[in-house]
Amino acid sequence: MLNVEIVIKTNFNPSEKHLADIKIWLVEEWNETNSGFYCNWNIIENEFAKKNVAVITENDFVIGFIVYRIYEFQAVIDIAETKPTERKKGIARKLINDTLDYFEQNGILVCELFCSPKYSEPFWKRIGFENFPDLPHNSRINMFKPLIETLKPTEKAESDTKISLWNCEPYQADREKAKWNWDLNFIEDNKTLAKPIIFPVSSDWQVELTKNGQIIVSEKVKRFRIDLANNGSFMIIRKLTT
Repeated sequence: MLNVEIVIKTNFNPSEKHLADIKIWLVEEWNETNSGFYCNWNIIENEFAKKNVAVITENDFVIGFIVYRIYEFQAVIDIAETKPTERKKGIARKLINDTLDYFEQNGILVCELFCSPKYSEPFWKRIGFENFPDLPHNSRINMFKPLIETLKPTEKAESDTKISLWNCEPYQADREKAKWNWDLNFIEDNKTLAKPIIFPVSSDWQVELTKNGQIIVSEKVKRFRIDLANNGSFMIIRKLTT
């Protein structure tokens, strides 16, 4: 009996042949179930041309793929799909974890996605993604995962040097307590945080910086002068410049 070695490999530079593999089983799924991502084929082709598609192969045949976009410090997963016959075998988990490692190696700090279909939310949570807080005018299930160790928020600050964030605009904040607080610790320069803050926000929310008990800044996120204040959907703070 001939033993055939099975080679599973993640590839971040897929070929036209790999794109054709994807189309084969997306079309099959669409014809059989009238579901799947073949309806997004134009998006897949366009992002493939931009080198924003990763694939996982079994003996060089594609059995799963991810479509993504990369910004300066943020990646967005638009589509993550596995060939129907290969689901519930750990293929998707391997592909996604390999892709997150790839993002981290390329300087990405956080990954974001829109959870669709909704029933996939528990899967993403098992991989370490968290839900966004409720954002204005947004009913979608958005999720995120920092790719580096971050400073976590608390309900109440313990120190007098902190950043506080409200889930409302400044004109409402004087009637509300801050929703999230971060006690700040710095490295030797007293400006760079020992752990960065990466948190989803509305750019119109109120944020406040307090140093040694004195309020230094009290303003909307988008006007808060930090090194990376309003990067897409996130408040990213690594160093205070105020």
